[in-house]
Amino acid sequence: MLFGMTPAKQGAYRFRKESIAEMRQILGLSQSAMAAMLDLPKNTVSRWERGETTPDAESLAAIYSLGKEKGVEPNFFVSVKQQAPLRDVALVYWDLSGALPFPRHLESLIVSEARKRVPHATREIFKAFLTFPSLASQPADPIWRPKHFAADLEEAVYDQALSDAGQSPSRSVVFLVATNAAYVDLVKDLRDRDARVYLMTMRLGVGAPPELIAAVGRRRWIELA
Repeated sequence: MLFGMTPAKQGAYRFRKESIAEMRQILGLSQSAMAAMLDLPKNTVSRWERGETTPDAESLAAIYSLGKEKGVEPNFFVSVKQQAPLRDVALVYWDLSGALPFPRHLESLIVSEARKRVPHATREIFKAFLTFPSLASQPADPIWRPKHFAADLEEAVYDQALSDAGQSPSRSVVFLVATNAAYVDLVKDLRDRDARVYLMTMRLGVGAPPELIAAVGRRRWIELA
């Protein structure tokens, strides 16, 4: 196999259209002259260099041979690094079942923990789900969007999280602040959609159910002080 000619792994490399012009200039050929040497239509080289078409293996081998005669080894391919999509969407859902008054000492802590893990967020949502629509149950920080439900609060969190994360799941990081084992299915559904999920619980008070911790994984379990 000629080095620089063919990629070692399909999909791991892309053809460098610039390589044709580089070799042509080294050889001192015009586009039409190179096409003639390769016994190809006049506009073929021009189309290669514009990226409209890609040379076949026979043409690349011929160009490679011309380059080797001049002591030059063409570099036709470049590695394509497969990068995971940037996680830049932070979605926080706080289950405050029966909470009264609103636990204000945790407001900024939760926001800080979420931003620590999504430092370059282009979109943020902070929603607190409550069962008591009273003045005492309102968050002080306007970043929080209080949602009040008399019943089926878990279902409301479930539907809202799937709806928000569904817009760009591969970019979403979901933070679930809860101690209800009923959210295991939500965690699984979010992860199936390629969203990253964290669980936040208070270090003191009601502990997090083992099955909920297992669903997110201990590395993504955050104990709030």
